[in-house]
Amino acid sequence: MFRRRRRVTEHEAAAPPPAGRYVEEQVVTPPPKRPLLWPWLLLLLALVLGGIAAAYLLTRDNDQAAKPRVPDVVGLSTEAAIAKLGERGYPAIVQSRVSPGAEPGTVVSQSPEPGTRLDRSRQVAIFVARAPSQVDVPNVVGLPVTQAFVRLQAAKLKGRPVEVAASRPKGQVVKQAPPAGALVKKGSMVVLTVSTGPRLVVVPNVVGQTEATATATLTRLGFRLSISRVPSAQPKGTVLSQQPPAGTRAPKGSVVGLNVSTGSTTTGTTTTGTTTTPRGTATMPNVVDKGQAAAFDQIERVGLKVDSYPIASSRPRGTVVSQRPSKGTRLPTGSKVRINVSLGAGARPTRIVPDVTGQDERSATRMLIGVGFTVRTVDRETADPSQKGLVQDQRPAPNQSAQAGSQVVIYVARLPSA
Repeated sequence: MFRRRRRVTEHEAAAPPPAGRYVEEQVVTPPPKRPLLWPWLLLLLALVLGGIAAAYLLTRDNDQAAKPRVPDVVGLSTEAAIAKLGERGYPAIVQSRVSPGAEPGTVVSQSPEPGTRLDRSRQVAIFVARAPSQVDVPNVVGLPVTQAFVRLQAAKLKGRPVEVAASRPKGQVVKQAPPAGALVKKGSMVVLTVSTGPRLVVVPNVVGQTEATATATLTRLGFRLSISRVPSAQPKGTVLSQQPPAGTRAPKGSVVGLNVSTGSTTTGTTTTGTTTTPRGTATMPNVVDKGQAAAFDQIERVGLKVDSYPIASSRPRGTVVSQRPSKGTRLPTGSKVRINVSLGAGARPTRIVPDVTGQDERSATRMLIGVGFTVRTVDRETADPSQKGLVQDQRPAPNQSAQAGSQVVIYVARLPSA
């Protein structure tokens, strides 16, 4: 009997097979599934992260092990504790607290705790026992003396001022005894050394001296110099006038202005090469693209005066953008010219206007330019010869805030013309 293998049709599959016949079915199996990769990737990632964490912990432990340990200073006196911490490279912060049963002046606790690993130069706070009748001396150095007394009074202490000449502003505390942090009884006296301002020195008479001699004399007394060279029939280098005048009492470090002869007069003509220039005239230099301070110096050297005005510009702040008159213009000596100075791009920082009252015009101008302001000078008549050339007033007022580049107007004393 011949058996043929064939595929069963849908109709035959639905009907029962006839008796006595065998139908061999062919079963089609699906292809085998591919193994999944993402669980293995997750496992690999976990292993990598675990390795990184282990390396970090090992490194951190090594770093911590390399750090020195904070010494134990509890029970030591304040001085001994500070010395011991200092030897290990730890500056101490001393604080006091009432600790019943503890001897005043001894350390009762510290932070960080002894044995803590800590980089050198990190501060360690020590807490020192004090009696109920004791207080810490507050730090009042640098404060005005009135504020210093208020702070001492709040700490239940008294103050006694001792005045000395110092470079600090008048009325400012420059030293205190006992020092800040010391433990003293309530009601104790703290001596305050208070500045009376710079020591005043009598300005000598240097008119008629040579520039070298006058410079040596004034420098030896502690003055700074501002020298202007002016035409004169006096020999070259002779001091023609000074400001402040002789006999004035002025602080050390203040500026004395000298007018020094150039050894020439303001009449006639002078010939240089083939060019003849009338005396008493000046040629406006080119100061565009220069800094404001350099422009001032160059213009003043040729015998002209200058006012500076702020102007909006993307050029670097403090750069001269334009000038009036233009370069090469001939002007009488002493004429005033104008330069426009860039305010620069972006936000302008705020500056404190320095106090230039009482200074000579040149020194005041240099100080204001140095801080970052532009400057305009306004003459103000005075009958007092000793005030000639000195700044009488300024706007904005001293110690006010103004944006860099803002113009400060100074009012300079001039004697009335005959």
